[in-house]
Amino acid sequence: MFKLNKFFLIVAITFLALILLISCFYYYNVETTVGTVASYCQKTSHWCGAACAQMIIEFCCKQKASPAVTPSWYGTLYANQTHIYNWMQTYHTDHGLSSPYKHPDAVKGAIMSLKESAPGHFVVFHSTDKNKVLHDMFYWMKTMGYPSATMRNGTHWVLVYAFKTNVEPTISNTVTLENISILDPSPFCSGGTVIDNRVGHEKHIDASGWDANYWSSGMNFSSWSGSPYHGEYVAVVEPPVTKGRVRIKKAYVGKKEEIIPIGLAMKKAREYVRKKELIKYESMKFMAEAQPQTAILVEWPDNKRYYYLVPFGAEKEGPAKAVMILNPYNGNYQECGSLIRPLSFLSKDKAVRLIMEKTGIKKYDSLTAFYKYAYSNLSYSHYYPFLEVKIDREIFYVNQDRKVQRELLYIHKPPR
Repeated sequence: MFKLNKFFLIVAITFLALILLISCFYYYNVETTVGTVASYCQKTSHWCGAACAQMIIEFCCKQKASPAVTPSWYGTLYANQTHIYNWMQTYHTDHGLSSPYKHPDAVKGAIMSLKESAPGHFVVFHSTDKNKVLHDMFYWMKTMGYPSATMRNGTHWVLVYAFKTNVEPTISNTVTLENISILDPSPFCSGGTVIDNRVGHEKHIDASGWDANYWSSGMNFSSWSGSPYHGEYVAVVEPPVTKGRVRIKKAYVGKKEEIIPIGLAMKKAREYVRKKELIKYESMKFMAEAQPQTAILVEWPDNKRYYYLVPFGAEKEGPAKAVMILNPYNGNYQECGSLIRPLSFLSKDKAVRLIMEKTGIKKYDSLTAFYKYAYSNLSYSHYYPFLEVKIDREIFYVNQDRKVQRELLYIHKPPR
């Protein structure tokens, strides 16, 4: 009898501990609270602002308007984004702003002008204090029930639709970020097969990964140096600012010799599928049965560090449908996201063969090949690293589209 009572006592204590643990966090998801957020990839380069505006406009029209409304200009999928982009391009011209056509005022203006009779009053939050802008964004997302568009590294728009903090954000408190969920419209697409109705990347990101890979620098377009947002962090959401802040635990950056072995990275990646409950995301459910493929160590010179990219495919040797990003120095989870379409990542041997086929090189004395990432003409996302191959004294680059190039052209200058 005593043993039975002791068993139930242990179960009760464990259950109470779980309740207390769960209650230590506040989780907000626009999709479970209001309704589905449309997910679109950008039609072409520099259309990320138009793609995020498209997601918000559709959300305003379908989820927040009662009854749902359809703007007069609304047509086919890509015609919609083209219409929004053309509106933003005209805005840039009228206000003396140079390209690329994704200025924060243009994104906000497109949403406000093109959602027509749908509800919502969007503004631009901006400050040199990134933790203040993040708090503003979280507080008004959960208060008003809208997703938010924000700039990644001052160059690329993404849509935030869910977050977890240690406590509920209020008008003036400080909260600690646990994780954040976004829809990322890059890279560009022009139709074809998509995964699980999530056209843009669906990403689950831990706080350290968000800070290191997305939120590490403010507006840095030199062509916008005269704008009020130069050097600031920005978000387009409804409505005005708060007095709160967000705390984020920094990712550890070690020395190259501290990098863990590839096999250990793959083992940890498999464990994180369960620990981070990734299969609750529609586009990642397949990972319940999937095994990680060979991890790829990638150098990110802009951020002076490395990261592990671990592909996951429905079949071990088949194309990847999602990737996980790990801190290579300690194996900590940073993020996991779906790919727009299945991809077999380029091997070093294949990259060398492509170069030799294109250039006619028959033999060489020395060869090195490394995976790298830079926001450039070669890649718009750290989910798609390219290979830098040095054959004797010549340097070649091969991206995941299997294109061989001799130049690495930055979309923007790396942060100093």
